[in-house]
Amino acid sequence: MKKAILVICSILVLAQPVFADFKEHYDLGQQYLSNYQYSGAITEFKSALRINYLDNSARIGLVNSYLARGTNYANNEKNWAKAANDYRSALFYLIYYPNSTAVSNSSQAIVQVTSNLNRCLANMHFDTTPTNRFKVAKELRAEGDFAAAAYEFNQSLAERTNIKNSFQETGDIMKLLGNDQKAAEFYKKAVAIDPNDIDLRLSYAKILDKIGNEDDAVTEYNFILSKTSDNKDILYALERIYKNKLEENPSDATITSNLGAIMQKEGNYDEALKYYSKAEYLNPSDVNTRINVGTLYQQKGDYKTAITAYDSVLIMFPDNVNANLYKAQAYEAMGDTTKALDQYKKVTALEPDNLDAKNGMLAITQKTMTPQEFLTYVKANSGDNAGNSIYEYAVQLHKDNKLDDAISMYKEALTLLPNNPEVYANLAIAQSQKKEYTTALATLKTASAKFPDNKQIKDTLSSISSEANDIVLDSAADLYNKGEYENAIKKYLEAIPQTADTNLAIASAYQNLKNNDKAIEYYKKALALKPDTNTAYYIAALYADKNDLQNAQYYTTKALGLNKNNADAIALQKELKENISSTQLQDAINLFDKGSYEQSLALLNKVIVADPSNAYAFYYRGMIYDAQKKYSPAIVDYKKALSLNNSPDLSVIYYLIAVDYDTLKQYVNARSNYQLFISKYKTEDDYRKYAVSRIAELKNVK
Repeated sequence: MKKAILVICSILVLAQPVFADFKEHYDLGQQYLSNYQYSGAITEFKSALRINYLDNSARIGLVNSYLARGTNYANNEKNWAKAANDYRSALFYLIYYPNSTAVSNSSQAIVQVTSNLNRCLANMHFDTTPTNRFKVAKELRAEGDFAAAAYEFNQSLAERTNIKNSFQETGDIMKLLGNDQKAAEFYKKAVAIDPNDIDLRLSYAKILDKIGNEDDAVTEYNFILSKTSDNKDILYALERIYKNKLEENPSDATITSNLGAIMQKEGNYDEALKYYSKAEYLNPSDVNTRINVGTLYQQKGDYKTAITAYDSVLIMFPDNVNANLYKAQAYEAMGDTTKALDQYKKVTALEPDNLDAKNGMLAITQKTMTPQEFLTYVKANSGDNAGNSIYEYAVQLHKDNKLDDAISMYKEALTLLPNNPEVYANLAIAQSQKKEYTTALATLKTASAKFPDNKQIKDTLSSISSEANDIVLDSAADLYNKGEYENAIKKYLEAIPQTADTNLAIASAYQNLKNNDKAIEYYKKALALKPDTNTAYYIAALYADKNDLQNAQYYTTKALGLNKNNADAIALQKELKENISSTQLQDAINLFDKGSYEQSLALLNKVIVADPSNAYAFYYRGMIYDAQKKYSPAIVDYKKALSLNNSPDLSVIYYLIAVDYDTLKQYVNARSNYQLFISKYKTEDDYRKYAVSRIAELKNVK
């Protein structure tokens, strides 16, 4: 069945405004488009939009260029992936980039382009699940295909976990494309999903600032400052905004005071005081400005002047919570804990749930009371927050290395916070610091049963187990070095978990005790836990000592498989081959002597495979072939034996070759080998006599 041709849907081009650079790019875009140079057109229309992102004519020219190129990819090249990306980009500039009016005007085109895109995706067998669309969007963005990426990010919104990131990514892309208004819209949507993402809110604040939306930018900047330490860039931005506002409204006391607060956060105290003074002049009854003056002197360490500023507020407004609280903190900083406690009590009387006041009182009681007195005080005064207060106190004692008191407080905290894994972890850490490893591990085992998936508990258990093991291993190593091998083995066996290293140490101890079977057992355990060429070699060497050549050969091969350059394993392998070959050769000779030729031949073949340079194996195999009247193979093996070993011991082989050639009626070869035999064989016996007589008989044979 013939596939349907995709339809190119052009949009009416609007008249464009005249900007020098803009017009140059726009005209080039139109020229490229009319000449079917779609990629060039896309580049030029994009450049025009970067100069004037609001221009509909450039946007529509860009859309038409994407549509034309996409349709060409689909209809002429059947390149569905490239066509799909162009249709995605066109839809981005039709749906997400422009304002709502422009989107409404393009509704018919949007339907047609969406249909074309869907056909491409169907031909690609594209996975349209939100998870995959988000993944594809990330890939497209990484490749620099921003418009297509933004379209796909907005198709992944059906999956809840994608929503915030998709809005943020689209905002980033809008900013890259120069459409700051739309960037702000998408950042705002992302912030609504996750208001506590500081980096996201900073991006939103900066784009608001850039587009001149100062009030909303200030709101965002202040939120960020409330959640982070003072950020100089944000403070400078706020300073710039408020100075602009002050130029417009020089008599606004609130703006003046806020500018003083910004200067104070920047550490520019003298300038801050100037603005505060001006704000007080403009609005003498402004309580917040006076409080800010107090906090400024408090920051400078001039606590008496700070208290004077707070008192100037409290004379008129004795129930002002902030003035009372900051005055208490100033007294505490001066070391006057009695006045600080009285002042904190005033705050809690005005605002019973004020955490700053409660924490201030707790901090003072921690410093002035014994742990037991503090515990009694907290239980009587902290209500539902007693557990947290005791826990925080335990942490402080822990930091101060007062381990006994810290452990006692952690245990008290656990009675009130039984479902807080962090308390268990810190208690175990304190116990381990006292070298009470058994107790610490017991604490963590209880915690593991309650919180089986808690990472902190798992990590702490792993760390303390390792630390406890180090103590055991140090003790075991000391015993080993003293030669107390049996006691060293017992100590090594206490280690949990048993590692490759502990098994190696146990194996070595058994080896020193001459118990090679046990040594092999633990070397094998070590090898199973951690494949290592040296461990495999140790096992092979012990098997070789036991004359278990088969196992020795197996573990030598394993050692060389782990490191082909293991010199010890190479030497052992050579020795094993020689031993195995020697044993098998002797067995083969014995079978030959008994006339068991087939069995002897099978063994000789094994020897030759294992040791192709064994001359005697070839010699005896030749003799078996002779016995079986297989003269040609016999001659081959005899010659091979001589090529490997031409010593006088094997000179009889020339006689055997000569006899076989004689039998095969190859008399010239027979005579030459008889002659070689006589030249090398000096013993006067029947063999020599026969060879001499046979040479005479064959003298005239050709």
